[in-house]
Amino acid sequence: MAVTQMEAQSEGIGYARGRFVSLDEPVIPIEDRAHQFGDGVYEVIRVHRGKPFLLDEHLERFERSASVIGIPLERSMSDLRTLIEEAIARIAFIDSQVYVQLSRGIVKREHSFPNVPSHLSLTVRPYHDELWKIVQQRGQRMIIVDDIRWKHCHIKSLNLLPNVWMKQKAKDQGADDAIFVRDGVVTECTSSNLAIVRDGVVVTHPADEFILHGVTRRFMIEHANLLGFEVKEESFSPDALYSADEVFTLGTMSGITPIIRVEGTPISTNGLVEGSITKRLQVLLQEVLTS
Repeated sequence: MAVTQMEAQSEGIGYARGRFVSLDEPVIPIEDRAHQFGDGVYEVIRVHRGKPFLLDEHLERFERSASVIGIPLERSMSDLRTLIEEAIARIAFIDSQVYVQLSRGIVKREHSFPNVPSHLSLTVRPYHDELWKIVQQRGQRMIIVDDIRWKHCHIKSLNLLPNVWMKQKAKDQGADDAIFVRDGVVTECTSSNLAIVRDGVVVTHPADEFILHGVTRRFMIEHANLLGFEVKEESFSPDALYSADEVFTLGTMSGITPIIRVEGTPISTNGLVEGSITKRLQVLLQEVLTS
């Protein structure tokens, strides 16, 4: 059943098996390798006032992730861009979230790679950031957990069990999120990158295989010179979190958000202070987003 304009306006829209569908229509077979193995990659794209933000950067990462694990793309990035823009145009939301997924295909369960077409699907849903704005205004409370993920975190893989597990652990302890630490080094959070400010310099983990190469993180690094401060990509320990002047996260949907406590310990200055680097980065991101 084709999705109607009314359904798209009220709930969102989906795309699977080559056609637009309503979000509750059962169109993806149980033998999609995304279900069987988590064998696929994905992207999340923010849409503000009907415009997908940093779409080229997201598509570049999507293509790179698929290439690394050998999933063939059945369409060009130009065609995918057109499809995303068409999906956005079919709904009435001013602000929305696009989720794009590519699996290795639909085939009977077997570990080795099949010789079948990959399967592209996507959803567009309304996005209301009122709740997250409250978090941005009060700041985040974090816990620290062991980074139990695999060693290819730069691939935006469907395999997110460690992330959702540790996110829930944080929620169960009354925190907002968890900070991953691997072999004594802070990497990132469950659904965002992380940075600290130390003596006026922003420090974030290098873009290697232990973190996702975040689009908002990249935006921050490329635009830092506009605010006249330095960014260093280098490793740091959990102790650096406690001694930092500011700590903040960077994410596609969450933007730039200050952290005010780590394991109950308050951050020295924190990014809630007017004139802080975190605040200035927030303003810059919002200006570019709305331009």
